[in-house]
Amino acid sequence: MNLLLLIAALVFTCLAYDAWKLSVPADKVPYSVTADDLGQPLDGIPLMEQSKRKDWNSRYGLGDLSQTFWLWTILALACAIGAVAGLVG
Repeated sequence: MNLLLLIAALVFTCLAYDAWKLSVPADKVPYSVTADDLGQPLDGIPLMEQSKRKDWNSRYGLGDLSQTFWLWTILALACAIGAVAGLVG
């Protein structure tokens, strides 16, 4: 079981590193990319309206996707702590 937790910690650490290297602040991502992922057409929508949608999405929708770094980091730490606790106890 400890070996499995150590392997999981290693995998999660690699994923955290990858997410950290690929992260881009949410304000740097054009709304067209987010809208495309959500299936929202942008034909004929003024830039001011796109800006409002981007702000709303940052607060209530997708938010800052670069925060996945913290998810992988927390999972890696939990697995590492579990493996160490299993070795000690």
